[in-house]
Amino acid sequence: MCHPVDDSVIFSDNSEQQIDMPGSGRTIPTYAYGYDSQDRKSVVLIIHDIYGTNPFYRDMGRRIADQGFTALLPDLFCREGALSENSRVAALARASRHSFPVAIEDIRAIVDSLSQEGHNVGLIGFCMGGTLTLLSATRLPEVKAGVVYYGFPVNAHPTPNRPYSPIDEVVQLQVPLLGFFGEADAGVGVENVKAYEAATQKAGKRIDFTIYPGVGHTFLTFDEEGPAVRASRESWSRAIAFFKEHLDTKVGA
Repeated sequence: MCHPVDDSVIFSDNSEQQIDMPGSGRTIPTYAYGYDSQDRKSVVLIIHDIYGTNPFYRDMGRRIADQGFTALLPDLFCREGALSENSRVAALARASRHSFPVAIEDIRAIVDSLSQEGHNVGLIGFCMGGTLTLLSATRLPEVKAGVVYYGFPVNAHPTPNRPYSPIDEVVQLQVPLLGFFGEADAGVGVENVKAYEAATQKAGKRIDFTIYPGVGHTFLTFDEEGPAVRASRESWSRAIAFFKEHLDTKVGA
Protein backbone atom coordinates (compact mmCIF):
# COMPACT_ATOMS: atom_id res chain seq x y z
CA MET A 1 0.00 0.00 0.00
CA CYS A 2 1.44 3.38 -1.03
CA HIS A 3 5.20 3.90 -1.45
CA PRO A 4 6.81 2.67 1.80
CA VAL A 5 10.07 3.86 3.23
CA ASP A 6 12.93 1.73 1.92
CA ASP A 7 15.83 1.84 4.39
CA SER A 8 18.17 0.54 1.70
CA VAL A 9 17.68 3.69 -0.38
CA ILE A 10 19.96 6.61 0.48
CA PHE A 11 18.87 9.74 -1.34
CA SER A 12 21.48 12.35 -2.18
CA ASP A 13 20.98 15.35 -4.42
CA ASN A 14 23.15 18.43 -4.12
CA SER A 15 20.42 20.52 -5.75
CA GLU A 16 17.94 19.67 -2.99
CA GLN A 17 17.07 22.55 -0.68
CA GLN A 18 15.03 22.67 2.50
CA ILE A 19 12.76 25.67 2.86
CA ASP A 20 9.70 26.66 4.86
CA MET A 21 6.40 27.37 3.13
CA PRO A 22 3.38 29.04 4.72
CA GLY A 23 0.70 26.74 6.10
CA SER A 24 -2.41 26.80 8.24
CA GLY A 25 -1.23 28.32 11.51
CA ARG A 26 2.40 27.26 11.03
CA THR A 27 5.11 26.96 8.43
CA ILE A 28 5.50 23.71 6.51
CA PRO A 29 8.99 22.23 6.08
CA THR A 30 9.45 21.58 2.39
CA TYR A 31 12.00 19.94 0.12
CA ALA A 32 12.67 22.09 -2.95
CA TYR A 33 14.18 21.21 -6.34
CA GLY A 34 15.08 23.67 -9.08
CA TYR A 35 14.11 26.43 -6.67
CA ASP A 36 15.32 30.01 -7.01
CA SER A 37 13.49 32.72 -5.10
CA GLN A 38 14.28 35.21 -7.87
CA ASP A 39 12.60 33.41 -10.77
CA ARG A 40 8.98 32.70 -11.63
CA LYS A 41 9.17 29.18 -12.99
CA SER A 42 6.04 27.10 -12.74
CA VAL A 43 5.82 24.95 -9.63
CA VAL A 44 4.67 21.36 -9.22
CA LEU A 45 3.65 20.49 -5.66
CA ILE A 46 4.14 16.82 -4.82
CA ILE A 47 1.47 15.61 -2.38
CA HIS A 48 2.84 12.51 -0.66
CA ASP A 49 1.09 9.38 0.58
CA ILE A 50 0.83 8.01 4.14
CA TYR A 51 4.57 7.28 4.26
CA GLY A 52 5.42 10.96 3.95
CA THR A 53 8.36 12.68 2.28
CA ASN A 54 10.45 9.58 1.73
CA PRO A 55 13.23 9.02 -0.87
CA PHE A 56 10.74 7.95 -3.56
CA TYR A 57 9.18 11.43 -3.56
CA ARG A 58 12.48 13.24 -3.13
CA ASP A 59 13.81 11.46 -6.22
CA MET A 60 10.58 12.44 -7.98
CA GLY A 61 11.22 16.09 -7.12
CA ARG A 62 14.56 15.93 -8.89
CA ARG A 63 12.96 14.27 -11.93
CA ILE A 64 10.30 16.99 -12.16
CA ALA A 65 12.92 19.74 -11.80
CA ASP A 66 14.87 18.14 -14.65
CA GLN A 67 11.82 18.85 -16.84
CA GLY A 68 12.13 22.60 -16.26
CA PHE A 69 9.81 23.07 -13.30
CA THR A 70 10.37 23.94 -9.69
CA ALA A 71 9.26 20.95 -7.60
CA LEU A 72 8.19 21.34 -3.97
CA LEU A 73 7.57 18.46 -1.57
CA PRO A 74 5.86 19.79 1.59
CA ASP A 75 5.76 17.62 4.71
CA LEU A 76 2.05 17.51 5.44
CA PHE A 77 2.75 15.29 8.47
CA CYS A 78 4.85 17.96 10.19
CA ARG A 79 2.30 18.19 13.03
CA GLU A 80 2.15 14.42 13.56
CA GLY A 81 5.92 13.94 13.51
CA ALA A 82 8.14 11.18 12.18
CA LEU A 83 7.06 7.56 11.99
CA SER A 84 7.68 5.56 15.16
CA GLU A 85 8.90 2.79 12.87
CA ASN A 86 9.00 2.18 9.13
CA SER A 87 5.94 -0.03 8.95
CA ARG A 88 2.51 0.06 7.38
CA VAL A 89 0.90 -0.13 10.84
CA ALA A 90 2.79 2.94 12.03
CA ALA A 91 2.07 4.81 8.79
CA LEU A 92 -1.66 4.08 9.05
CA ALA A 93 -1.71 5.13 12.70
CA ARG A 94 -0.07 8.47 11.89
CA ALA A 95 -2.36 9.01 8.91
CA SER A 96 -5.41 8.45 11.12
CA ARG A 97 -4.32 11.43 13.25
CA HIS A 98 -3.84 13.63 10.19
CA SER A 99 -6.61 16.11 9.39
CA PHE A 100 -7.67 16.47 5.76
CA PRO A 101 -9.32 19.85 6.47
CA VAL A 102 -6.02 21.13 7.87
CA ALA A 103 -4.02 19.58 5.02
CA ILE A 104 -6.22 21.29 2.44
CA GLU A 105 -5.65 24.61 4.19
CA ASP A 106 -1.90 23.94 4.20
CA ILE A 107 -2.03 23.31 0.45
CA ARG A 108 -4.18 26.41 0.00
CA ALA A 109 -1.66 28.58 1.87
CA ILE A 110 1.23 27.25 -0.23
CA VAL A 111 -0.66 27.68 -3.51
CA ASP A 112 -1.81 31.20 -2.56
CA SER A 113 1.73 32.25 -1.66
CA LEU A 114 3.18 30.89 -4.90
CA SER A 115 0.37 32.36 -7.01
CA GLN A 116 0.87 35.78 -5.42
CA GLU A 117 4.55 35.57 -6.36
CA GLY A 118 3.55 34.98 -9.98
CA HIS A 119 4.03 31.22 -10.28
CA ASN A 120 1.67 28.88 -12.06
CA VAL A 121 1.07 25.90 -9.77
CA GLY A 122 0.17 22.27 -10.45
CA LEU A 123 -0.41 19.40 -8.03
CA ILE A 124 0.58 15.76 -8.31
CA GLY A 125 -0.67 13.43 -5.60
CA PHE A 126 -0.40 9.75 -4.74
CA CYS A 127 -2.91 7.62 -2.79
CA MET A 128 -3.74 9.93 0.16
CA GLY A 129 -2.09 12.73 -1.79
CA GLY A 130 -4.15 11.83 -4.85
CA THR A 131 -7.31 12.19 -2.77
CA LEU A 132 -6.10 15.57 -1.50
CA THR A 133 -5.44 16.58 -5.11
CA LEU A 134 -9.01 15.65 -6.08
CA LEU A 135 -10.34 17.70 -3.15
CA SER A 136 -8.05 20.65 -3.90
CA ALA A 137 -9.29 20.66 -7.49
CA THR A 138 -12.76 21.68 -6.25
CA ARG A 139 -11.52 24.25 -3.74
CA LEU A 140 -8.46 25.97 -5.19
CA PRO A 141 -9.12 27.66 -8.53
CA GLU A 142 -5.57 29.05 -8.54
CA VAL A 143 -4.28 25.54 -9.29
CA LYS A 144 -3.69 25.20 -13.03
CA ALA A 145 -3.52 21.40 -13.30
CA GLY A 146 -3.83 18.31 -11.13
CA VAL A 147 -2.41 14.82 -11.66
CA VAL A 148 -3.83 11.99 -9.56
CA TYR A 149 -2.20 8.62 -9.01
CA TYR A 150 -4.49 6.09 -7.33
CA GLY A 151 -6.35 8.60 -5.18
CA PHE A 152 -9.70 7.69 -3.64
CA PRO A 153 -12.62 9.32 -5.51
CA VAL A 154 -15.15 7.84 -3.06
CA ASN A 155 -14.80 7.99 0.73
CA ALA A 156 -16.87 5.04 1.91
CA HIS A 157 -15.99 5.50 5.59
CA PRO A 158 -15.90 9.19 6.59
CA THR A 159 -14.20 10.12 9.85
CA PRO A 160 -13.75 13.49 11.60
CA ASN A 161 -10.24 13.72 10.13
CA ARG A 162 -11.37 12.55 6.68
CA PRO A 163 -14.89 13.88 6.29
CA TYR A 164 -14.93 14.58 2.54
CA SER A 165 -15.69 12.43 -0.50
CA PRO A 166 -14.44 13.84 -3.83
CA ILE A 167 -17.36 12.40 -5.78
CA ASP A 168 -19.72 14.62 -3.81
CA GLU A 169 -17.93 17.74 -5.04
CA VAL A 170 -17.63 17.27 -8.80
CA VAL A 171 -19.99 20.18 -9.52
CA GLN A 172 -17.34 22.49 -8.02
CA LEU A 173 -14.49 21.00 -10.05
CA GLN A 174 -12.40 23.88 -11.41
CA VAL A 175 -9.05 22.33 -12.33
CA PRO A 176 -7.99 20.18 -15.33
CA LEU A 177 -7.44 16.65 -14.00
CA LEU A 178 -5.39 13.74 -15.30
CA GLY A 179 -5.66 10.49 -13.35
CA PHE A 180 -4.10 7.03 -13.35
CA PHE A 181 -5.50 3.95 -11.62
CA GLY A 182 -5.02 0.19 -11.60
CA GLU A 183 -7.83 -2.14 -12.54
CA ALA A 184 -6.71 -4.56 -9.81
CA ASP A 185 -6.64 -1.86 -7.10
CA ALA A 186 -9.20 -3.26 -4.68
CA GLY A 187 -8.65 -0.46 -2.17
CA VAL A 188 -9.57 2.38 -4.51
CA GLY A 189 -12.05 0.24 -6.45
CA VAL A 190 -12.34 0.53 -10.21
CA GLU A 191 -16.12 0.92 -9.77
CA ASN A 192 -15.48 4.08 -7.74
CA VAL A 193 -13.21 5.51 -10.42
CA LYS A 194 -15.89 4.86 -13.04
CA ALA A 195 -18.56 6.38 -10.79
CA TYR A 196 -16.45 9.54 -10.45
CA GLU A 197 -16.00 9.71 -14.22
CA ALA A 198 -19.76 9.35 -14.70
CA ALA A 199 -20.48 12.05 -12.12
CA THR A 200 -18.10 14.50 -13.76
CA GLN A 201 -19.62 13.80 -17.17
CA LYS A 202 -23.09 14.44 -15.78
CA ALA A 203 -21.84 17.71 -14.25
CA GLY A 204 -20.32 18.79 -17.56
CA LYS A 205 -16.74 18.58 -16.30
CA ARG A 206 -13.89 17.24 -18.41
CA ILE A 207 -11.31 14.91 -16.88
CA ASP A 208 -8.92 12.35 -18.33
CA PHE A 209 -8.66 9.14 -16.29
CA THR A 210 -6.88 5.95 -17.35
CA ILE A 211 -7.42 2.56 -15.73
CA TYR A 212 -4.57 0.18 -16.49
CA PRO A 213 -5.56 -3.50 -16.82
CA GLY A 214 -3.80 -6.00 -14.60
CA VAL A 215 -2.26 -3.25 -12.46
CA GLY A 216 -2.77 -2.73 -8.73
CA HIS A 217 -2.21 0.07 -6.26
CA THR A 218 1.09 1.97 -6.02
CA PHE A 219 2.17 0.92 -9.49
CA LEU A 220 4.38 3.89 -10.42
CA THR A 221 8.04 2.91 -10.52
CA PHE A 222 11.17 4.42 -12.00
CA ASP A 223 12.91 1.05 -11.86
CA GLU A 224 13.23 -0.28 -15.39
CA GLU A 225 13.15 -3.80 -13.98
CA GLY A 226 10.20 -3.14 -11.69
CA PRO A 227 6.59 -4.25 -12.06
CA ALA A 228 4.13 -2.24 -14.16
CA VAL A 229 6.95 -0.64 -16.16
CA ARG A 230 4.75 0.03 -19.20
CA ALA A 231 2.03 1.72 -17.17
CA SER A 232 4.67 3.67 -15.26
CA ARG A 233 6.46 4.93 -18.36
CA GLU A 234 3.29 5.88 -20.17
CA SER A 235 1.59 7.57 -17.22
CA TRP A 236 4.70 9.52 -16.19
CA SER A 237 5.29 10.74 -19.74
CA ARG A 238 1.67 11.87 -19.95
CA ALA A 239 1.86 13.55 -16.54
CA ILE A 240 4.87 15.63 -17.55
CA ALA A 241 3.27 16.52 -20.89
CA PHE A 242 0.08 17.53 -19.06
CA PHE A 243 2.01 19.93 -16.82
CA LYS A 244 3.85 21.35 -19.81
CA GLU A 245 0.51 21.93 -21.52
CA HIS A 246 -1.17 23.65 -18.58
CA LEU A 247 1.77 25.35 -16.85
CA ASP A 248 4.04 27.95 -18.39
CA THR A 249 7.56 26.64 -17.72
CA LYS A 250 9.34 29.81 -18.83
CA VAL A 251 10.99 32.05 -16.30
CA GLY A 252 9.01 35.23 -15.86
CA ALA A 253 10.07 38.74 -15.06
